[in-house]
Amino acid sequence: MFRRKALALATLSTIVCGGAAVADDGFKSSKFLTYPAESQSSYIGTAVMMAGVIASKNVPEQARCIDKWAATHIASGYQPVIEAMQNFPEYHPTGVIIAVLQKSCGSFDYAKR
Repeated sequence: MFRRKALALATLSTIVCGGAAVADDGFKSSKFLTYPAESQSSYIGTAVMMAGVIASKNVPEQARCIDKWAATHIASGYQPVIEAMQNFPEYHPTGVIIAVLQKSCGSFDYAKR
Protein backbone atom coordinates (compact mmCIF):
# COMPACT_ATOMS: atom_id res chain seq x y z
CA MET A 1 0.00 0.00 0.00
CA PHE A 2 2.74 2.47 0.97
CA ARG A 3 4.71 1.61 -2.16
CA ARG A 4 1.69 2.33 -4.38
CA LYS A 5 1.10 5.68 -2.65
CA ALA A 6 4.77 6.56 -2.94
CA LEU A 7 4.76 5.75 -6.65
CA ALA A 8 1.62 7.80 -7.23
CA LEU A 9 3.07 10.71 -5.28
CA ALA A 10 6.34 10.51 -7.18
CA THR A 11 4.48 10.50 -10.49
CA LEU A 12 2.29 13.42 -9.52
CA SER A 13 5.23 15.33 -8.07
CA THR A 14 7.02 14.97 -11.37
CA ILE A 15 3.99 16.35 -13.18
CA VAL A 16 3.38 19.18 -10.73
CA CYS A 17 6.98 20.18 -10.08
CA GLY A 18 7.76 20.07 -13.75
CA GLY A 19 4.68 22.04 -14.66
CA ALA A 20 3.78 24.21 -11.69
CA ALA A 21 6.81 26.45 -11.96
CA VAL A 22 7.19 28.94 -14.76
CA ALA A 23 7.56 26.82 -17.86
CA ASP A 24 11.24 26.13 -18.47
CA ASP A 25 10.61 23.98 -21.51
CA GLY A 26 8.94 26.82 -23.36
CA PHE A 27 5.46 25.32 -23.19
CA LYS A 28 3.32 27.92 -21.51
CA SER A 29 -0.40 28.40 -21.07
CA SER A 30 -0.19 31.34 -23.47
CA LYS A 31 0.90 28.92 -26.23
CA PHE A 32 -1.66 26.30 -25.16
CA LEU A 33 -4.46 28.88 -25.52
CA THR A 34 -3.62 29.24 -29.23
CA TYR A 35 -4.57 25.59 -29.86
CA PRO A 36 -8.02 24.69 -31.23
CA ALA A 37 -10.69 24.30 -28.54
CA GLU A 38 -11.01 20.57 -29.26
CA SER A 39 -7.29 20.04 -28.65
CA GLN A 40 -7.43 22.09 -25.46
CA SER A 41 -10.38 20.07 -24.18
CA SER A 42 -8.68 16.78 -25.00
CA TYR A 43 -5.44 17.76 -23.23
CA ILE A 44 -7.27 19.01 -20.14
CA GLY A 45 -9.58 16.00 -20.08
CA THR A 46 -6.62 13.61 -20.21
CA ALA A 47 -4.82 15.44 -17.39
CA VAL A 48 -7.97 15.48 -15.26
CA MET A 49 -8.53 11.78 -15.89
CA MET A 50 -4.96 10.96 -14.80
CA ALA A 51 -5.34 13.09 -11.67
CA GLY A 52 -8.52 11.16 -10.91
CA VAL A 53 -6.77 7.82 -11.35
CA ILE A 54 -3.96 8.85 -9.01
CA ALA A 55 -6.48 10.17 -6.48
CA SER A 56 -8.48 6.93 -6.65
CA LYS A 57 -5.43 5.03 -5.39
CA ASN A 58 -4.90 7.46 -2.52
CA VAL A 59 -8.05 9.33 -1.50
CA PRO A 60 -11.22 7.91 -3.07
CA GLU A 61 -13.30 10.92 -1.97
CA GLN A 62 -10.97 13.20 -3.91
CA ALA A 63 -11.30 10.98 -6.97
CA ARG A 64 -15.09 11.26 -6.78
CA CYS A 65 -14.75 15.04 -6.50
CA ILE A 66 -12.52 15.13 -9.57
CA ASP A 67 -14.95 12.97 -11.53
CA LYS A 68 -17.83 15.26 -10.54
CA TRP A 69 -15.77 18.34 -11.40
CA ALA A 70 -14.95 16.89 -14.84
CA ALA A 71 -18.58 15.98 -15.54
CA THR A 72 -19.65 19.49 -14.56
CA HIS A 73 -17.11 21.29 -16.76
CA ILE A 74 -16.62 19.09 -19.82
CA ALA A 75 -19.43 20.75 -21.78
CA SER A 76 -17.83 24.18 -21.34
CA GLY A 77 -14.44 22.92 -22.52
CA TYR A 78 -13.22 23.03 -18.90
CA GLN A 79 -13.74 26.79 -18.71
CA PRO A 80 -12.34 27.18 -15.15
CA VAL A 81 -9.00 25.86 -16.40
CA ILE A 82 -9.06 28.06 -19.50
CA GLU A 83 -9.79 31.12 -17.35
CA ALA A 84 -6.96 30.22 -14.97
CA MET A 85 -4.59 29.83 -17.93
CA GLN A 86 -5.61 33.25 -19.18
CA ASN A 87 -4.75 34.66 -15.73
CA PHE A 88 -1.44 32.75 -15.51
CA PRO A 89 -0.15 32.61 -19.11
CA GLU A 90 3.49 32.09 -18.10
CA TYR A 91 2.80 28.81 -16.29
CA HIS A 92 2.83 25.33 -17.78
CA PRO A 93 -0.71 24.12 -18.62
CA THR A 94 -0.37 21.00 -16.48
CA GLY A 95 0.54 23.05 -13.42
CA VAL A 96 -2.52 25.23 -13.95
CA ILE A 97 -4.79 22.20 -14.35
CA ILE A 98 -3.51 20.68 -11.10
CA ALA A 99 -3.92 24.00 -9.29
CA VAL A 100 -7.56 24.29 -10.43
CA LEU A 101 -8.28 20.71 -9.35
CA GLN A 102 -6.62 21.23 -5.98
CA LYS A 103 -8.70 24.34 -5.37
CA SER A 104 -11.87 22.35 -6.02
CA CYS A 105 -10.99 18.93 -4.63
CA GLY A 106 -8.09 19.27 -2.23
CA SER A 107 -4.35 18.78 -2.18
CA PHE A 108 -2.51 16.04 -4.02
CA ASP A 109 0.15 15.99 -1.31
CA TYR A 110 -0.70 12.52 -0.07
CA ALA A 111 2.38 12.28 2.14
CA LYS A 112 0.77 14.79 4.53
CA ARG A 113 -2.48 12.88 4.84
